[in-house]
Amino acid sequence: MKKIILILIAFALFSCADNKERETETASIDTVQNESEYLTITEDVVSNWDDANNIDSPAFYKDGDKSYIIATSKDKDYLQVYDAITLEELEKIGKSGKGKSEFSRPNGIWVIDNLMLIVERDNHRVQVFTLPDYKHVGYIGQDLLKKPYGLSVHKTGDEYTLFVTDDYQSDEDAVPDYKILDKRVKQYSFKVKGNEIESKFVRYIGETSGDGCLYTVESIYADPANNILLIADESNLNKNIKVYDLEKGTFIKNIGSGLFKYQAEGIALYDCGNGAGFWFTTDQGKGNNTVHVFDRMSLDYKTSFKTKATQNTDGVWLTQQSVGDQKGGQFIMVNDDGGVSTFSLSGLFEILNISCN
Repeated sequence: MKKIILILIAFALFSCADNKERETETASIDTVQNESEYLTITEDVVSNWDDANNIDSPAFYKDGDKSYIIATSKDKDYLQVYDAITLEELEKIGKSGKGKSEFSRPNGIWVIDNLMLIVERDNHRVQVFTLPDYKHVGYIGQDLLKKPYGLSVHKTGDEYTLFVTDDYQSDEDAVPDYKILDKRVKQYSFKVKGNEIESKFVRYIGETSGDGCLYTVESIYADPANNILLIADESNLNKNIKVYDLEKGTFIKNIGSGLFKYQAEGIALYDCGNGAGFWFTTDQGKGNNTVHVFDRMSLDYKTSFKTKATQNTDGVWLTQQSVGDQKGGQFIMVNDDGGVSTFSLSGLFEILNISCN
């Protein structure tokens, strides 16, 4: 019995969750807005739905006057390409396998410049392509990644920085062994040299004690303008977004504790310039799918809305480029594993009464 008591005391002292801090944040969030008060907003376009696709994450790409949404199909091991205006299914890219232009459980996707990066959970790597030709140019992380899911990429000069979440030994319903959590995020740098990628591992990121522990990780987003890294923790025991110092790789604070009722999932950024803007984050619910909006700089909660047809959202993407008649850009959401949906950003901002001014 003494041994059991000592173990319980140790767990209380070194648990990855600081319950007192979380309860304080929950109370402040609950006074902001009740869930029943959220607006329900109708999508502009919803694609055809096919549950067999098991769509996880979308990204946007524009080639001249053509606009595309590229989404990962986890079960089918291909990329589904949509017309970004009509959401007509145009083509499927890739097939099952371990070689070039082949996938095994593709999950996260990121498009930057003319590059597309795909995280493959079961091939334990990030595969890099050029656009619009979908040409394979290299792999990143295959020597260290164990169970990768999400990614974030930004560019400084001619060098790209890549963050990948690695959800090894995770159970969303159980507290993990805190000793193993120091490698939950892996950072790389890479350059494009001709038709090849030159990459190098930079560091591991992850706290092993306190409220910054990463229980169950997938979506991640780096914001160099504000020197922060947002990481969604979708554990049923945690349900918030961790904010880390981008330069130091250390935990700063949690946002959304008590606000997320289901799973903290997708993260997207609207850039107002000079470090200002808005974070769009998804609370993955079936029948009660919700988007929570935070101020980019202060990280203060702004508002929330429910989606009418779109449910059970995993990944999201936000583009501020014009898409057809949507001159202010587009917010893209995965719809219940089987398709995608889009919202005009100018329409969203008007309904939610938010702006950059």
